[in-house]
Amino acid sequence: MATVHRPLLALLLATLALAQDERPPISIPQPERQLATPAPAAGSPLTLVQVSYDNAIKERDYLSLAVQELVTFTRISTQLEVPLHSRTLALNDPKIADALMLYMTGFDCVMQISDSEKKGLAHYLRRGGLLFAEDILPLEANVRGDAGVAGTPFDRQFKALLKDPQVLGNDGARWRKLPKSDPLYSAYFDFPDGPPLSGTNRGNVFALEAIELKGRIAVIFSDLNISWFWGNRDAEGRNRSLQFGTNLVVFAMIQKHAGRPRPFRR
Repeated sequence: MATVHRPLLALLLATLALAQDERPPISIPQPERQLATPAPAAGSPLTLVQVSYDNAIKERDYLSLAVQELVTFTRISTQLEVPLHSRTLALNDPKIADALMLYMTGFDCVMQISDSEKKGLAHYLRRGGLLFAEDILPLEANVRGDAGVAGTPFDRQFKALLKDPQVLGNDGARWRKLPKSDPLYSAYFDFPDGPPLSGTNRGNVFALEAIELKGRIAVIFSDLNISWFWGNRDAEGRNRSLQFGTNLVVFAMIQKHAGRPRPFRR
């Protein structure tokens, strides 16, 4: 059974309380209590945003239930009573500026990202946002595809997008593999062996990649088809992938409200 990091969660709660100033204090409800599901608030800093873009096909390039299912699982598994929401927005929508995390996927579509969308993404990332992007497989059982393989259509197009001068330019080419010791893998549930690999087949990729901006992780990219399990309610063994998604949410909260500790200067 995965280990839950309660001390880290307590720190997060305290940090969120400080960040929200005069808002009602955050509390942990009793286990039997049903958590409310309020409607998304425009500009809420605790909103997970699924990115929409031209040519993306439903249940092929994006999974319509993925973010909603992750939000529900995170609420239940962490027992956090915080206003966590999910929305679908385009990159040029001003509301993405306050999103807790962006989630963007693709399979084999030809991406068309406008100049205004590129500028919106650049603004979000350079102002402290976190983007989780993933190459996924479609939900349809009869669609063939390999997961866990580098150089797929979405892999190539997404990385080219980040290198675009209107997005991150040279910074968008500075990928590094996330080691198994990265705080992401222990943000709430323990993943001592790194990311879950149950969504891969015949793959040659076993790690996540990341881009840092000013010492903070801004982009996490996956070829591992992890979030396919978020959007597929019938998938066997989806719990571990949802736990990883919860780690992403908690990690994003910590980065957004606490930030990376600054080095001590004499």
